[in-house]
Amino acid sequence: MARHARRWLCLLAALAVAAGVGACKTSKTGGGSASGSGSGSGGGGGNDPGSGWGSGSVVTPSKGECGREKQVVTFKTEDGVKLEGDFYPAGEKKKAAVVLLHMIPPKYNRQSYPQKFIDALTTRGMSVLNLDRRGAGKSGGDAKEAYRGKKGGLDAKAAFNFLAGHPCHIDTKRVVFVGASNGTTTALDFTVAAATDPTVEWPKALVFLTGGTYTENQNQISKHKELLDSIPILFVYSKAERTWSVAQQDNKSTVWQFKEYEGGAHGTKMFGAKPESIDEVAKFIAAAVKSEAYN
Repeated sequence: MARHARRWLCLLAALAVAAGVGACKTSKTGGGSASGSGSGSGGGGGNDPGSGWGSGSVVTPSKGECGREKQVVTFKTEDGVKLEGDFYPAGEKKKAAVVLLHMIPPKYNRQSYPQKFIDALTTRGMSVLNLDRRGAGKSGGDAKEAYRGKKGGLDAKAAFNFLAGHPCHIDTKRVVFVGASNGTTTALDFTVAAATDPTVEWPKALVFLTGGTYTENQNQISKHKELLDSIPILFVYSKAERTWSVAQQDNKSTVWQFKEYEGGAHGTKMFGAKPESIDEVAKFIAAAVKSEAYN
């Protein structure tokens, strides 16, 4: 079935949910990528600012050229929370991008991701947005809202809209979200919501660094299997925390991968405990977006 037709089925299913009839489990279409020009609403534009998930985030992309130097950037979510992050442009236009979502705020922030991991992505030709989630680092907002309720997904949507409005003209159909610990919650919430939001694309791929029951705070993977089956997902976990991730193998997706490491390193701490994981995760992402330099 064509991607546009699937979007309409998903939207109709969402209306059915509102009426108490059923749930949307249909894959998202590719149309309607966010392409905001900057300071106004992000995404597809033309939305009522009070219309909920489908309304555009306030995006303030860098005014600079698409170079290779790190940019400290700020932008707002559609519920008015100011977020800050580090943006590492690929140096060329129309490249894939990776959004990094750190472990639980406010204890952790974007500094949790080691520079070696970011370098492993940029050297493979991808831009990287390393974000302080709401309530963490230099971002505003309530930390608990980052993973409880729907507002955490708005952080990911604002990140997507920032990328869509940046002068590098990111290929919005090739954006990967990496979540560490309960950063996986935000990544999953955005993915599920994006299935019925015509202003954004759903992720090209996902990486869950130590997912757990918290990943499913708002959305159970088993209830969105048809949607998620079409998205490559890499589950990275330690032997000590394997239970939840290994259980996902029961979904029998042909595009999900599982990588277990000895020990008990959690989330982004895996990169320090098992340095080889940096290259292995970067290779998965680059292959998913078909970067020309994924080896």
